[in-house]
Amino acid sequence: MENEPQQSRIVNNNEMHNCNVFMGDSYGGIFPLPGAQVNITQNLGPQKKSTHTEGKTESADDRQSRKEATIAALCKRLDFTPEMLGYDEQCHKLTNERIALLLRRCLGMSSIPPKEEFRPVMEKLWVLLIDERNQCSKVAGELYFRQTVLNLIGYFVGEELLTGAPRDIARAIFPDTDTNTAKNISRGISSPVFPEGLSDMLDFYITKLNNGEF
Repeated sequence: MENEPQQSRIVNNNEMHNCNVFMGDSYGGIFPLPGAQVNITQNLGPQKKSTHTEGKTESADDRQSRKEATIAALCKRLDFTPEMLGYDEQCHKLTNERIALLLRRCLGMSSIPPKEEFRPVMEKLWVLLIDERNQCSKVAGELYFRQTVLNLIGYFVGEELLTGAPRDIARAIFPDTDTNTAKNISRGISSPVFPEGLSDMLDFYITKLNNGEF
């Protein structure tokens, strides 16, 4: 009939034929125009990421507890003789307690919150202290790598907070230290495994110690 309405027809001029169809989950997909060369990279997605970490995931509370246990154990070990302990710039004799407090400040474990700019450096230092250290192993029953501890103490020696033969200083913390492990005192934090900015952070707190702030 002449008055019968005409049926509308939709035409898609961007049709794609003979296209690959990807079944299953897709993350971060990129859809190329016809004629483009396509390279496909498989992504397992957030819920399917491969995990190769040892043991279970550590919560923030568990990690904090491990840090507290570590710093307590380390500070308890410090047994430097008066001859090994230097002086601050106020001509006050240093003590094992003040060296322990310096360690706490440098590791962000004192009652005074650390500067925000130092937090990333501290976290990287904690990784070396309690999580991983290439070609190093922990002594049974200890929560930390002795090498990292001795490297830090070696930096204090370089700043004249402590004095003496490397092996004697090392044995004031770990009485059974052998000659090879004691060399970490002399190496200080020269190894590239230590994070950038570590010396600046250590100097900041050493200056506070030398000024008699703690």
